[in-house]
Amino acid sequence: MTSPHTLSRRGFLGAAAMTRMPASSPVTVRAFDASGAAAKEDLLNTLLLTNADGRPFELLPTVRGDGMATIEVPAEKFEVMMVLPVRGFGQVYLYADNGGPLYSAAHVARGEFLLNYEFARSRAVFVRRYMRAAEAEGVSFSPEIERRLEDGEHALDRAAKARDTVERVRHSNNSLAETMWAGEMAALERARHRIARGGRRPGFLFGCNAFSYAKSEEYARRYNALLNFATLPFYRAQTEREEGKPDYSRVEEILSKMAGTGILTKGHPLVWFHRAGVPAFLKDKSWRDLKRSCREYILGSVSRFRTRIHTWDVINEAHDWANDLGLDAEQLVEITRLASESAREADPTAFRVVNSCCTWGEYAARRRSYSGPLGRAARTPFEYVRALDDAKVPYEAAGLQVYYPSRDMLEIERHLERFFRFGKPIHITELGVSSSGEPVPSGEVRTPSRNVWHGAAWSEAIQADWVEQFYTICYSKPEIQAITWWDFADPSFIPHGGFLDKHLRPKAAYERLAKLIEGWRS
Repeated sequence: MTSPHTLSRRGFLGAAAMTRMPASSPVTVRAFDASGAAAKEDLLNTLLLTNADGRPFELLPTVRGDGMATIEVPAEKFEVMMVLPVRGFGQVYLYADNGGPLYSAAHVARGEFLLNYEFARSRAVFVRRYMRAAEAEGVSFSPEIERRLEDGEHALDRAAKARDTVERVRHSNNSLAETMWAGEMAALERARHRIARGGRRPGFLFGCNAFSYAKSEEYARRYNALLNFATLPFYRAQTEREEGKPDYSRVEEILSKMAGTGILTKGHPLVWFHRAGVPAFLKDKSWRDLKRSCREYILGSVSRFRTRIHTWDVINEAHDWANDLGLDAEQLVEITRLASESAREADPTAFRVVNSCCTWGEYAARRRSYSGPLGRAARTPFEYVRALDDAKVPYEAAGLQVYYPSRDMLEIERHLERFFRFGKPIHITELGVSSSGEPVPSGEVRTPSRNVWHGAAWSEAIQADWVEQFYTICYSKPEIQAITWWDFADPSFIPHGGFLDKHLRPKAAYERLAKLIEGWRS
């Protein structure tokens, strides 16, 4: 960019708040894996502290070995998060919030801060509180959930009375082995209760990216049988390699083949400052010319398809994750406004989605974007949506991506509900988990996430279980109005992530989702 990127006083103070200096000496923490062995370095390096809104502080652990690490603590209250394996469950992020009120520097300065115990204590308290709140709205939980929670609470009592670390870790791990299941089962049973009470949701959108829809009759047939929503490609680096000469032939081909199906279509994305969305001619433009060029692309794209596409991801990942042009925080809000207002100008009926990824914001602790160091404090998606709310940027839905969340369903639910406070409908715009743990070749070998939700390795059955639980929880919430899986068939963005395999045969996840949708619609 040729114009200077400066923050206003308000923007500067906001950035300063995000990087608040620690208030005390480092605290030493200890963690052990599910077998009781000292946690390895790769696990300890996932340790982060977050504020009440889930934003990670810019405080990173220093691993000392033997399951120990040191980390600075912030001035304000905080929560602790870290990936750990749980026996019989899986390997996911665990959370400790001091049983609800969060921690302060004084809490962690008192003797040994044993993460296994803190995670177990916070989980048991959270699940018990969650169940009481659900029972107050009429949910009756199964005896197995109550048994698991009670067993976890009894193990936690034994951990609290233990005289040495080994014994305390053993009982804490026993507690987590019960309460992780109890919490997730409770979330699923509450969701099913709400669905039964709320009835059918005929307007709910079940979608996928449909980039290969026009290439195969079998692909299209399988798609039509399952889904009612389709995302179409408008990546500017592909559609407009030469400025002012867009090529929409791929979109036209998909729309032509999809005609008469009744599938609602969405264009994605009109603005994206990722290499896939930045043609070469954009890279050296001034701020003024960049805005003009983005506006022209939006007006041209939306106007051309206004009778066939009414839903648009007007901007993608503008919370610093995709920021190849080095825009500052205020410019990202301004370009979001421009994208949204331009889309509505071109089509007064346009339904505008502002899309975000990496919604837990771990990248913010390291000031990183997708392409490397950012060089300044990064906004998380939550902070970005809040900034849009403060600036009164107009749009219809907040889009959230949920790839490989590495969390259990209760924590996923808690996190998604953070975004409800802004009063915008939620679209889950992209998501995926694998059906196999095998690497796949794609220029370079890509390996599925090591954080396996249930069990030791991804499989078709685990993918199908994940789909059933995630979709059920989302469908139970009126605030969530759409879910778009990514991709429909292998090879996919997430290794082995398709609903169909590479031969276009349905996986267990496809069949499970079809059964869910059929039940909900009937």
